[in-house]
Amino acid sequence: MEELKGLGVSPGVALGAAVCMEMAEDGVIRIPLEPGAVDAEVRRLYEAVETTREELAVTRGKARQAVGEELASVFDAHALLLTDRALLGRIERRIRDKKVNAEWAVHKTGEELGERFETIDAPHLRERFEDLRDVTRYLLRCLQGLDHHHDISEVEGEVVIIAHDLTPSQAVRLGRGRVVGFAVETGGPTSHTAIIARALDVPLVAGLPGVVSRVPQQTPVMVDGDLGVVVLDPSGERIAGYHSAVRRRGQRDSDRAATSALPCESRDGVKISLLANIELLEEIAQARRYGAEGVGLYRSEFLYIERTPELPDEDEHLAVYRRLLETMSPHPVIVRTLDLGGRKLAREVLHTEEDNPVLGLRGIRLTMARPEIFRVQLRGLFRAALHGPLSIMLPMVTTVAEIREFRTFAGEILDELRRDGTACCEDYRLGVMIEVPSAALTADSLVKEVDFVSIGTNDLIQYALAVDRNNEHVSYLYQPLHPSILRMIRFVLDAAGEAEVDVSLCGEMGSDAAAAALLVGMGLRSISLSPRMIPEVKTRIRQMNVAQMARVAAECLSRGSAEEVEELLTRASELESPVD
Repeated sequence: MEELKGLGVSPGVALGAAVCMEMAEDGVIRIPLEPGAVDAEVRRLYEAVETTREELAVTRGKARQAVGEELASVFDAHALLLTDRALLGRIERRIRDKKVNAEWAVHKTGEELGERFETIDAPHLRERFEDLRDVTRYLLRCLQGLDHHHDISEVEGEVVIIAHDLTPSQAVRLGRGRVVGFAVETGGPTSHTAIIARALDVPLVAGLPGVVSRVPQQTPVMVDGDLGVVVLDPSGERIAGYHSAVRRRGQRDSDRAATSALPCESRDGVKISLLANIELLEEIAQARRYGAEGVGLYRSEFLYIERTPELPDEDEHLAVYRRLLETMSPHPVIVRTLDLGGRKLAREVLHTEEDNPVLGLRGIRLTMARPEIFRVQLRGLFRAALHGPLSIMLPMVTTVAEIREFRTFAGEILDELRRDGTACCEDYRLGVMIEVPSAALTADSLVKEVDFVSIGTNDLIQYALAVDRNNEHVSYLYQPLHPSILRMIRFVLDAAGEAEVDVSLCGEMGSDAAAAALLVGMGLRSISLSPRMIPEVKTRIRQMNVAQMARVAAECLSRGSAEEVEELLTRASELESPVD
């Protein structure tokens, strides 16, 4: 038995067989095969070889007509490699010996031969390497396009995925299959992958450098997302403890659900609205079970992530938004427009090649720069608004001009729908995310342009403190209670209050009961959070006296560090009455 300590970013405990998911830079994934599936995989390889030959012959013919025989003959070298028994034999042996999928065998064989070619000085042999690289690309594209291509989610039994990293789309697909837990080398609690793991109720432990190389395939593994621990080959005693933890968690969930009917009201009579952050439609049932008073944030980018590499069409947008509105009625629903932030998301879904999309073309900037994509989403939103009161929220807004540009574009879409004779609703509320320092510090101007604002603390903290929220090396600097964050939140609350504009908070900070109590003391009256955390936050608010917490909050705002703020909150919570 060996225990690895990491960072628990999605709660719960899981037990399953380890599947180490190796992934190449080009996205090719290693899929372990059962011994009985190897022969079929070899046949699949040769089927792809034959299909690739046929496609190359067609391409060569077109090239011959377009540029002549001499230039078209470049494809002959590619065709010749597809008959090379030495090359194909290497790939086949890798499939048989390693029991892996054909894609991985093609990728690793090409990589291995490429390393050998790099040691050769002869120019004509280097050209041969370029041909080899082209052929492996053709083969991979063909294999990935076959109807019976493999996916790691087909691995049988209860599985724990061990990986260097997971893209959000991989987390969605795997978490809906037989996968019961994740253990990854990178990432943090506010990464998109962590958000998806929590949405699917799959325990995830991150920050485990070298874990892929340390865990043999099929080793029994226990993932404890509550403690941030991964146990390899757990003892009988640890397995018994796992089963006890599962029972306790089930009871805890039942207890939490029992609070759903209780009002979210403090001891001194202050009513607080608790809404749900939702990424996947599966969470609607959770939101209702735990007493959410609406959806304060539907992250629509997860609709794109689920469909990648395709983009959702207008009817798919309509179906999702309509279901949200009808299921949550009569409660409000706020849909945030597409916000693909971060390098992996931008490249995975929209194929942008920016070095740093986190500071580049994302949020409202990206959607206004790609109107053909945004048009489809807005048409779906305005059609869905016939089925319930809709609020649209714009991400990553930094200037008043962006809000005005959106209103103009939205007007054009509504005109287009009217001309088409398409039924839609023109009545909607418009809001913006306050998630960058420039927006927080000019909130007094932004609130004059909108119906509501929502404070997105995940990115606000990241940008204000210059901390990559997905980088485990600086995760200790990601401090929601840093005085600079609290002061920006207070400025936004004051600006919204003066303009009589609704204000909420929808970052992960609101899921922390102690932080939520502090925010309520600062004047916040609406929080959108993970559905599972609603009962815990509600319980904390029902215990507190808001007037007294306001005095604690004022003291916190005068402190100079997150540690001092935490100390104040700890002292307050340790009292017999949380704030007395």
